[in-house]
Amino acid sequence: MKKTIAALLALLMIAIPLASCQPAESTATLVIATNKFEEKFNPFYAENAYDMEVMNQIFVSPQRINAKNVLEDWGGSIKAEEKQVDGKTHVIYTVTVKKGMKFSDGKAVDIDDVIYSYYVFADSGYSGPSRSWATSTSIVGLKEYYYDDPNYTSKIEAITKEADDKYSAEKISKEDFIAYLIDSNLDGWWNGDPAGEAGAGTTWVQYIKDSGYETQLNAIDATDATAMLELLALIEYETSASYYTDAAYSYYLDKLRKAYIAGNLEDGVDVEKISGIVRVDDYTCTVEFYDLDIYGDRNVNVSIVPAHYYGEFAKGQADKQLLKNLDKPMGSGPYVFVSVADNIVTAKANNSYFEGEPFIKNVKWQYIEEGALLTALKNNEVDIISPSASKKTIDDLKAINMAYSLVDNNGYGYLGINADNVDKLVRKGFMHLLSRSESVNGYYQDPSLATIIERPMTTTLGEYPHGAKEYYGYDTDKALEYFTEAGYALVDGELKKDGEKLVLNAYIGGSGKGQHPAYAMLIQAQNDMEEMGAELIINDVEFNVLQSAMNGGTADIFVLAWGASNTCDKSTIYKTDGGQNRTNISNARLDQLLDEIVKTIDFDKRAELVAESLDIVMDEAVEMPLYQRKNMIAYNPANVDSSTWPETSTYWTYANQLWKLKLVEKEESK
Repeated sequence: MKKTIAALLALLMIAIPLASCQPAESTATLVIATNKFEEKFNPFYAENAYDMEVMNQIFVSPQRINAKNVLEDWGGSIKAEEKQVDGKTHVIYTVTVKKGMKFSDGKAVDIDDVIYSYYVFADSGYSGPSRSWATSTSIVGLKEYYYDDPNYTSKIEAITKEADDKYSAEKISKEDFIAYLIDSNLDGWWNGDPAGEAGAGTTWVQYIKDSGYETQLNAIDATDATAMLELLALIEYETSASYYTDAAYSYYLDKLRKAYIAGNLEDGVDVEKISGIVRVDDYTCTVEFYDLDIYGDRNVNVSIVPAHYYGEFAKGQADKQLLKNLDKPMGSGPYVFVSVADNIVTAKANNSYFEGEPFIKNVKWQYIEEGALLTALKNNEVDIISPSASKKTIDDLKAINMAYSLVDNNGYGYLGINADNVDKLVRKGFMHLLSRSESVNGYYQDPSLATIIERPMTTTLGEYPHGAKEYYGYDTDKALEYFTEAGYALVDGELKKDGEKLVLNAYIGGSGKGQHPAYAMLIQAQNDMEEMGAELIINDVEFNVLQSAMNGGTADIFVLAWGASNTCDKSTIYKTDGGQNRTNISNARLDQLLDEIVKTIDFDKRAELVAESLDIVMDEAVEMPLYQRKNMIAYNPANVDSSTWPETSTYWTYANQLWKLKLVEKEESK
C-alpha cells in the first residue's frame, strides 16, 4: 500500500514557490537535458520521472512540498480537524482552491476540478499508478463507491479468504504463479523485446544464461517473444519466487475483486457518490476519513485537473475516457504543453499563471545520453543538466566554467544481512568489521559527495535522528568476541562451530570491477575474517544477479541503496512480512512502533518513535547504514542568470520555481 502511496505522491506533489507577480523579461528558449520520456503526459497516468518533469510545470495542487518535505499552501489549502463519530475519532479535511485561478484555456478553476480527481482515483475502471488509492485510503464511503455495493464488507471478506486459500505464498500452485508472471510481464519487468536489455547492461539472453538455463534457452527460438517470456516466467518461479509472492497474491485478489465489481455494475449503479466527500461551495469541499495518519493530507492533495477538458465518464470506465489525452495535458501551472516529438517536449509560458507570468517564455526538455551531457552543456546545446555526481564531473564542470548544485539524494546506501541465514551474534560481530569511512571516502574522493550516516534512514527526512552515535564501529577484537559468543572457536587454524567453518557470502553490484563505495570495506572484512580463520566470499556482480541472490535467499549479505524516501514510514522494509523486508527482520516491538509511527501526527513524538525503531534495527544487526550521497544539477551561467538560481535542496530545486528563472540577456542563439 505504501509503495502505491509513494507513487501517488510522486504523481501529485507538484511544487513551485510563491512570489509576487512580475512581468516576463525574456522570449528566448531554455533547454533542459533529460532522459527518455514514456510520453504519458496525463496527470492520472504519468509515472516516468522524466514525464513528471514536464507535468510538474503543467499542473497545480492545493498544497506543495517545500524544501523541508512539508506540505504548504499553494493553489489552495488543506486543513484537518477531528470529529467524534460513535465513540471513534474521524478526521475531516477541508480542501480549498484559490479564487481567481484559471486553466490555460481561460476557464476558471473551482473545487469540482479537485473532486474530479478524487472520482478518477476512486473509479474501478482506472488503471493508472495510483489505482490502489480506492482500496488503501480510509475515506468514509469510498469502498462502498468503489465496489458499487453498500454492503460490500462480507463479500470482500469472502473474496479475501478465497485468495488466501488459493493464492497465498504457501498455497499458490505453480501453474497459477507462472500464469501471473506471464500475464503481468514479470511484474512489469519484461519489456517485450527478446533482444533487449533486462537491466544493468545485461540482455535477456545473458540473464537466462547467468541464471543457469542455457540448455532450455537453446531449446526455444530466442527471437520469439512469447517463448522467451514463458521461459523467463519459469526461471523467475524457480529462482526468485519469493520476490513475486506478494505481487502474485495481489494480482489474483485484484482479479477476484474486479469480477465482483463488474457483476455489481452490470445491473446499474447502486452507489452514485462517495459519502465522505462533500462539496461545500464553488471553492471548498470536505473529505472525511475514518482515522488519522501521516498520509491523510497527502492523499487528498491531488492535481487540480480541468474536469471540463478531460470529460465525464461512466462509472467503471475512467480509462476509456481519460486515456484519450495522453499527449495533450492541460492545467493551470506556469507552463502550457505545446508538443512532443523525437524525445523533445516543448512548452510555452502560461501568462495567466496565478503566481505571475514566467520570465522565460519557452522551455524544451530534450533527451541527452548520460555520456554526452557535459559536451552538450559546453556546446550550448542545453542549459541545464543532471549528471551523476563524481569528483571527475566536478573537475570537468569547473574546467569549462559551469555552475552546479549538490543536493542530498532522498535515499541512502546500506549493507543488509539476511537474518534467516546468519545468527544474530554473528551479524553483530560482522558489523564490527565494516570500515565504512575509509571505503566510502576512498571511492568518492570528495567529502562533499557522500557522508557517513549512523542510522538506516535518509538524512533528508526531518525525523532522522541527527544526534545518533555510531552503534558498532570498526573493531576486530569486538567482532571476534561476538563470533566466540555465538559458539565459534579456533580449531586447526579455522573458526568453527559444530565442525563447520564460519563462512559468509556477500553480493555487491560493482560490475565485476569493484566499482562501488562499499567494495573496499568488504575487502577489509574479508582480510580480517581470513586472519581469524573464517571466510567471506565476495560476489561482485551485475545488479540482476545480486537481486536474484537476495530475493532467492542465497545471499547472506548484500549491498544496495534505498531511494525515493519521502516519509518516515518504513513498514514495508522492517515490519514482519513487509513487502520489501529483504533482511527478514522480525521484532514484535518494532512492529508495534511502525504501526504507531504512521498514526502519530505530532512531529516530536513521531521522531522519538522513529529513533527507537531505528535503534532496534541497529541492535538486530540486519542493516548497516553506509552513506548519504549527493545528486547534482549543473547549468551554464553564460545562459542562465545565476542571480535567479534558487537555493537548492533535496525537495526544492530550480524545477520548483522554473517560472522565476531568467536567461542572461543576449541575442537568441538556439
